[in-house]
Amino acid sequence: MATKTFFVLGDQLSTDVAPWPDLSTDAIILMVESGHLVSSPRHLTRTALYVSAMRAFAQRVASLGYHVDYRISPSFRQGIEDHRSEFHPDRIVMNQPRGRRATRLLSQLNVEFLPDPFFLTDLEKFRERFKGKSGGSMEQFYRSQRREFDVLMDGDQPVGGRWNFDEENRKPLPRDGGQWPEPWSRPLDDAENEIITTLKATHPGVDGLTWWPRTRQDALDQLNDAVERIIPFFGPFEDAASTENWHLAHGRLSVALNLGLLHPQEVIEAVIEAYEKDLIPLASAEGFIRQVIGWREWVWAWHQINDDSYRSSNFLEANEPLPSSWREMASHEMACLDAVLGHLRDFGWTHHIERLMVLANVATLAGIDPLEVNDWMAENFVDGAEWVMESNVLGMGTFADGGRISTKPYIAGGNYIKKMTNFCRGCRFAPTKRTGDRACPLTNGYWNFLLDHGEALTGNNRMAPQLRAAVQRPDRVEIVGERPIHRSRLLA
Repeated sequence: MATKTFFVLGDQLSTDVAPWPDLSTDAIILMVESGHLVSSPRHLTRTALYVSAMRAFAQRVASLGYHVDYRISPSFRQGIEDHRSEFHPDRIVMNQPRGRRATRLLSQLNVEFLPDPFFLTDLEKFRERFKGKSGGSMEQFYRSQRREFDVLMDGDQPVGGRWNFDEENRKPLPRDGGQWPEPWSRPLDDAENEIITTLKATHPGVDGLTWWPRTRQDALDQLNDAVERIIPFFGPFEDAASTENWHLAHGRLSVALNLGLLHPQEVIEAVIEAYEKDLIPLASAEGFIRQVIGWREWVWAWHQINDDSYRSSNFLEANEPLPSSWREMASHEMACLDAVLGHLRDFGWTHHIERLMVLANVATLAGIDPLEVNDWMAENFVDGAEWVMESNVLGMGTFADGGRISTKPYIAGGNYIKKMTNFCRGCRFAPTKRTGDRACPLTNGYWNFLLDHGEALTGNNRMAPQLRAAVQRPDRVEIVGERPIHRSRLLA
């Protein structure tokens, strides 16, 4: 009798997508909890999240009448070989992996791929955008997504007469720190506590598993909670950050989406329904939807159409090693880094501004190897993965790809951090000072970056005013002279 195995990865945890509606219970469901997942020095919360979510999904699938072969194995290769030896399937089929490395390995093991059902974008259309031309900006892609899926549209024009509400959505943190809704959480059950206990001694970071969804029901509960209590306040302060508050009004749905516990279509529909009932302001709805159907879809598609050569992108020739304080998520003398590394340590997550304007900003100004930053983030953020981080880190965050994604390096001195956050309060460094013992390493690093990379950035019109200002600074000699000490602080 012919048998078929359907293989499920830890980021494909849904029975609501193809081919599940047509998948016979005669099929064997294979899941492999690999030694690579558990033994690698990834963040405790990220590792526990994947293990607990995979085990919970296996139990749910078994309750639907499927035979589940859940294997704890040193590797995918070993797990699949052992499965074949025991069950002798004629075919092993799965939905297309999102990461290139998994795709390459599983293809070598003769696993057949079905189209990835967890995204909205037509990959071939996206690929066509880049044949013989630049492909346009992410903004153009986002607008085409709005039109194609009829999201916040009034005919062929955007609802409200504007494609984005960036002006309204760039408010700094309120002076008093603001009042923010408590994020969704669920206490750990006995099985999850046991997973944490097993991993705690060998994985960095603190147990923050309670804040993240491990089951489909968790994800639905979190989605409903985010739409009702959090996303309505998202837009205005989406670019702010706080030492005391790690979440502000961010929906934090990326984890559920990236595990497959939520589908982008249902997330969009929930937000649109709330907007149409006047429960979410247009600026907040647009800002959130932009992240889902714009940036997230772009990030996935970009990873698919590029090969591994993209990982070696290093336009600015940055080669400093990743600081040990980052790997250990340790305390830091710079208050902004201390806060953000602390958020990552405690929760396995920071929101996008802390990633872009603190971590990636420091990495770019200090010349840290972009691939080291990329892989460290992929291994330690609960929503991190190979496909997630490339565009975010090598493209947007560190300008390592030389402008294929971002039109300019996203760099800033201490003044930007002071304006948008409360990180600078109590910091021993002064954000306005470029030189001297109290000079902010970010501020000194910002001007030195412009002086160091002026030739590489010649022709970048968006950077021209800053490059001219750097060359014309009256204290240019002092800024350059103090470069070593301030860079050493960025790299501490």
